[in-house]
Amino acid sequence: MAEKTYYEILGVPKTASEDDIKKAYRKLAKKHHPDVNKGNKDAENKFKELSEAYAVLSDKEKRDQYDRLGKEAFGGQNPFAGGQNPFAGFDFGQFTNARSRSTRSTGGGARRGSTGGFTDIFSDLFGGAMPDEPQRGTDVEAETTIDFRDAILGTTLELSMSRPDGSRTSVKVKIPEGVADGQKLRLRGKGSPGMMGGPAGDLNLTIHVRPHSFFERRGDDIYIDLPVTVGEAIRGGEIEVPTIHGPVRARIPAGTQGGQTFRLTGKGVRKKSGGNGDHYYRVQITVPRDLPPEAIAAVEQIESQYKEKPRSSLKTAL
Repeated sequence: MAEKTYYEILGVPKTASEDDIKKAYRKLAKKHHPDVNKGNKDAENKFKELSEAYAVLSDKEKRDQYDRLGKEAFGGQNPFAGGQNPFAGFDFGQFTNARSRSTRSTGGGARRGSTGGFTDIFSDLFGGAMPDEPQRGTDVEAETTIDFRDAILGTTLELSMSRPDGSRTSVKVKIPEGVADGQKLRLRGKGSPGMMGGPAGDLNLTIHVRPHSFFERRGDDIYIDLPVTVGEAIRGGEIEVPTIHGPVRARIPAGTQGGQTFRLTGKGVRKKSGGNGDHYYRVQITVPRDLPPEAIAAVEQIESQYKEKPRSSLKTAL
């Protein structure tokens, strides 16, 4: 099998721009870095292979030489050290060993950490310094949508997240009781893993809540429209009111009007400060359809009981 070219190692075409090469290397180097794959020799070898490819393709002069002659271009001019092998004598350990930052010269006299070496590459890719000490992982921004019931009562979710290196991981997230739509949860240590034994970053999770078919949340209070019959509104009596905590028996007075609102104390959403909000139900009087003649006659009797027209207080024009 033919040996892979540096372009194939980085997964980029020969026409790739300098920025494309850097992006490809950054992604693969983070994925195969020995600090992320402790004890994995294959990952360490892959990381060295990637670093070798990037060292040449990120340098315009070396890339031109490589494009013309391949690795043979460096037979007598090692990018890092002398010898027939362009990477002979170069110590990749400075990227796989947290303590290795030696500046002793290699066989060809080049200094590890000199301008253009991998120290500069890692300074560029990982934010200003070689990863030679514990570094905190990056924070992750994510969002999820949950049902109205889960937002009110709380739940535990298992989320699948993408890491910066392209891999995926599952994270269990406890959603607290009473979380609101648009609320952000900061979950400590649930972000990207740290390097060199550093702590993981945080997961900043934005919660979206699906609307309910008849419950409406306003702050810590719940509102619903409650249908009642004509007879229930006229006679009054005990009715069943659905709440987020289950059905509650409540009374409405005789002569209840459409649109009249009643309150059930403490039957709303759990408050952060303790206790619960309230539950409000607004009466909607429903009228039966296709009444028989005798029912119409009864309605006429009810109509005769109005002492004034219901719309008498409304102006007919502006």
